[in-house]
Amino acid sequence: MASKKVEFLKSRLRNTYPSISVERARLVTEFYRRPSIETPISRKAHMLEYLLANMTIYINPESIFVGDHGERYRSVPAYPEWGSNWILEDIDTFDHRSTDNMCWAKPEDKEELIAICEEWKGRGFREVVDSHLTEEMKQASLDGLITIGSRIVSTASHMPNYGEVMKKGFRRMIGEIQEKLDSIPHYDYVTQEQKDTWEGMLVTLKAAVHFAHRYAELAEQMSQSEADPIRKAELNRIAETCWRVPELPPRTFYEAMQFFWFIHLIYQIENAGHNHSIGRFDQFMYPYFKHDIDAGIATEEDIVEMIQCMLIKWTEIFELRDHIEAEAYAGFPMWTNITIGGIDEEGKNACNRLTHLFLDAADGAETTQPAISFRYNKKIDEPTFRKVLQLIQKGLGQPAVFNDEINIPRVLANGCNDIREARNYAIEGCVEAQVPGKTDFRPVAGFINILKVLELTMHNGMDPKTGRQFGPETGCMEEMDSMEQFMEAYKKQLSYIIDFHLNAYGICSALHSQICPTVFASTLVDGCIEKGRILQKDGAKYSSTSTFISGVANVADSLAVIDQVVFRQKRMTLKEMTEILDQNFEGNEVWHQMFLNKYEHFGNDSDLVDDYCRRVVTYCADENLKHRDSRFGQYELILLNQTYNIWQGRVVGATPDGRLDGEPLANNASPSNGMDRSGPTAVGNSIGKMDTLMVPKGVLVNHKFDPAVARGEKGLAMLESFVRAYCDAGGQHLQINVVDTETLRDAQKHPENYKHLMVRVAGYSAFFIELDPRVQENIIGRTEHGSTC
Repeated sequence: MASKKVEFLKSRLRNTYPSISVERARLVTEFYRRPSIETPISRKAHMLEYLLANMTIYINPESIFVGDHGERYRSVPAYPEWGSNWILEDIDTFDHRSTDNMCWAKPEDKEELIAICEEWKGRGFREVVDSHLTEEMKQASLDGLITIGSRIVSTASHMPNYGEVMKKGFRRMIGEIQEKLDSIPHYDYVTQEQKDTWEGMLVTLKAAVHFAHRYAELAEQMSQSEADPIRKAELNRIAETCWRVPELPPRTFYEAMQFFWFIHLIYQIENAGHNHSIGRFDQFMYPYFKHDIDAGIATEEDIVEMIQCMLIKWTEIFELRDHIEAEAYAGFPMWTNITIGGIDEEGKNACNRLTHLFLDAADGAETTQPAISFRYNKKIDEPTFRKVLQLIQKGLGQPAVFNDEINIPRVLANGCNDIREARNYAIEGCVEAQVPGKTDFRPVAGFINILKVLELTMHNGMDPKTGRQFGPETGCMEEMDSMEQFMEAYKKQLSYIIDFHLNAYGICSALHSQICPTVFASTLVDGCIEKGRILQKDGAKYSSTSTFISGVANVADSLAVIDQVVFRQKRMTLKEMTEILDQNFEGNEVWHQMFLNKYEHFGNDSDLVDDYCRRVVTYCADENLKHRDSRFGQYELILLNQTYNIWQGRVVGATPDGRLDGEPLANNASPSNGMDRSGPTAVGNSIGKMDTLMVPKGVLVNHKFDPAVARGEKGLAMLESFVRAYCDAGGQHLQINVVDTETLRDAQKHPENYKHLMVRVAGYSAFFIELDPRVQENIIGRTEHGSTC
């Protein structure tokens, strides 16, 4: 249930069409027009100071938390300093493209943004990076073989140490930084850079305090003319709170909520980016909850309403993306992740009353952000687990479930050297387990299309779509005498592409450290203040970068078909198979159906195909481990592709798994659509055969259940049995859609009747009717399970 206030906020969110904000682009351009030879760190710090002092602020009707990143409600800023060429290329399509489209509030806004981007043309970060990339790197990205991440967004993916930061407040942190400055023993190039970093941190923290005070003054002004006594009291509370936080520690649950909202918002204002996650909300917020309940300051109903208002607030922030990413990341996701449940540092069940209230709040708010991650283990109490299952049963597409028994060892294998820190992990991005407040995690080095790499292998390193010789020559198909010989050729192609891809991303990420420091964000992650270093220069205790591979199930299925048809049964040669595929099965429909239906596919607990999956994933993981990123951190594998599987599928011809030319790749680590024919338990068994510790950043798997079998007490029992069995089999993560094909088809025909229909897309949920039709079809095509058998 939701209060009248929450229902009003929900309605405004869902009935306000997104618009493009020009103000931030205007202010940034004004700032950079002023000549300066200060260091990049100082320059970025003062840019944030200028933005926070000059951007338009307002307090929305009925809102109890304040702070927005555009000059209007549900408006999205443009970041021309991160790249203007792509904005100019896409600017005529923003208001009518098939997904994540947004309007212009005024016609003159479009003209002004064009003028601003023309001024930045060729000078933004994306253009600087592209000037350093080789032509072959850029061509590989255009051809869909790889993507090169973080060219128009910051590398930083933040999960601050909220518990410690809120205990201190910014005033105390300012004092600690000043002590560092006052104790510099002598000056050399190292201490001078530290001095610049600390001074930049001071600028941003003081600017954040002033930003909050601007809202305090505005709330006081609005209160003076407010006739409604209830709203007047709310405005007075806003004013009192913003005079206090984030400068001083919060005293109440409400003040703590506003404190971390300011942090979350300023992260977004400082730099283009996403993946700014909350961490273990029910742990660091519990002391404030208990204080308010014990003191009679708030009731549990008040707490639920505050959480619901904040859930809506999180959903109000989103990004302007180019047409490729708008499709690949359909539904305005920001990958804000919030973690609840799990065990504590001592290994005990950490669920508490706030865990339950958060789930109640999510049930009533029904928002797509943040993604809710529930940490499961065998110590979880039954009432909490039941509440989680009830939300899944309702069809919200969340919470996603994360298995402590797999993720804690994975965090330790990821370089964490403290079991207590590992037990305190939280999810960042989609499925990535990190130590909160101590990690600089870079979420996207980019995607490698490993099915495209298989296609290169079958053409001796040449891309049949373009005729370009991209990979090394690893042998013609008529020369392949055994499956192992073919696998060796495929592995050589993979090794070459992985090395090539990480070299390209390395160029990009190294430039981040020189040009685009995240100064404010660096103050809130342990290690940066102590070292006097920004995140991009190894300031955090732990540093790592995710690399993505797409088409895992397709590759496993294809290798199994090649093995059986060519080498075991000898029904055709590799050369003959390649020719059939190059013709897109034209005139060979019998073989097409046999590849689809006769031979084994991933997700059915088949040792043959599951072993190919494990071998390929392990090999890709090993190859990544040979490299270091620009902070000397580890590159680590993740099995996830968002909805890039649709875009990347277009550049791959027909493949031995029976997939036709241009069809989407399998989504994430899931089986290919329709190929998991033995039930969800078999899917879990196939996933469990991977060496998941070799995939430290996560294995994302989607499941879809028919609401008819998930209904009522029997449905809850079925879901519980499935989740427990999946985790027992070694699954790291699972997310479940409870929705039937009939409902989704009707939503396509009558979207006006389905504004509240949420689905799990990848590592995030979205409103179904806001998705690109191709993404909708991909979700509909996922196997709809009727039982766990």
